[in-house]
Amino acid sequence: MSAALMLTLSAFWRSRARAARLRTRSDLLRWQSQRLARFLARTAPRAAAFSHLSGHPLADFPLMDKAALMGAFHLYNINGISADSAWSAYDQNGSIGKFSVGASTGTSGNRGLYLVSDPERYLWLGTLLAKALPDMLSARYRVAVMLPRGSRLYDAANESGRLVLKFFDLTEGLENQLAAVSAFRPSVIVAPPHALVALARSDLPLAPRQIFSGAEVLDPVDRREIEARFAVTVREIYMATEGLLGVACSQGTLHLCEDCVAFEWEPEGELVTPVITDFTRRTQMMIRYRMNDLLRLSAKACACGSPLQAVSEVAGRCDDTFRLAGAEGQLILVTPDVIRNAVVGASRNITDFRAAQVATARVSLTLPPGLDNELVPARDALAALFLRLGASPEILAATAPLPAPQGGKLRRVIRGNGAGA
Repeated sequence: MSAALMLTLSAFWRSRARAARLRTRSDLLRWQSQRLARFLARTAPRAAAFSHLSGHPLADFPLMDKAALMGAFHLYNINGISADSAWSAYDQNGSIGKFSVGASTGTSGNRGLYLVSDPERYLWLGTLLAKALPDMLSARYRVAVMLPRGSRLYDAANESGRLVLKFFDLTEGLENQLAAVSAFRPSVIVAPPHALVALARSDLPLAPRQIFSGAEVLDPVDRREIEARFAVTVREIYMATEGLLGVACSQGTLHLCEDCVAFEWEPEGELVTPVITDFTRRTQMMIRYRMNDLLRLSAKACACGSPLQAVSEVAGRCDDTFRLAGAEGQLILVTPDVIRNAVVGASRNITDFRAAQVATARVSLTLPPGLDNELVPARDALAALFLRLGASPEILAATAPLPAPQGGKLRRVIRGNGAGA
């Protein structure tokens, strides 16, 4: 058995054991507090940015975000590796010394870097498998992963003997991969929602037993279409450059990975933005890191019995919250979820759209060809929403082709660069 496989299986069993042992919310938070305190005292100070904070409580650590991380990248990793060195390694073979280098897709125009060691990669993989496929050792799976970029992480999964995992690179074009996915005969598919919708709309002979959505916001309209086609519950995997943050249980409820990450919350209306501290990292520290996501937390206990925080919805990105001019000159904030609900709720025929704020008093709305009759209802629904919130921007509505992204992420609600601060 290889070292990679041993580390992956070890993480798998530890994650399963924690889930069995930490059955109440108080047990989980007490255990998390102990692990977090140990991490902050022993591990965090190994990065120069936190060397003076050994033994301090989490509240004493400064908030950070992608701009801070990329502005002083060398201070946040234990070897003092600079961003320039990491980018150079990323463009060559994706490794620098004993560390792997990864990067975000740069959907918002600002790409982020991350460094991980091999043990960290296998810890991440084992934890993910324990949460997503807990019966992996007693059942055999053929897993198709459709994402914009591959990873050495997948090699260890194939070594388990229980998984056959194949990566399908979406940067080569979504349409070019559909037949290949079908020929692979996957029992599990992991893909962004736009790729899952394309599979659902095809006439390919696919019969997956499990489907996981990741890398993009899973809109309710897409969920319904995918589940209707394949007759399985779509489960979300919430992960980003910043790490593995959540995995949906067998009930379909997204649970945060609070056994690896401590979460703090910044309110954004009825939604929250997570501030994360990953206490499993040993190479690049992510401490009180402000994410760019908007979540709707659930107050209900999940039927699966997990004490991990349940999430009702990953609603979108902070960057895509519209900031519209109000009647008295103030900025009116409108989050992506309510914009999406207004457009889709205007007509059952609307299953795709693009809404973009192009100025503080101007919004564009695009529907696919053939939906000309839905333009007025959709525009009126948006106008009514904005007016109710105190704004009345000009709305330019039209139909046009809405191609699937080639290698990037699908964003239906977008705030453009000229749309205000």
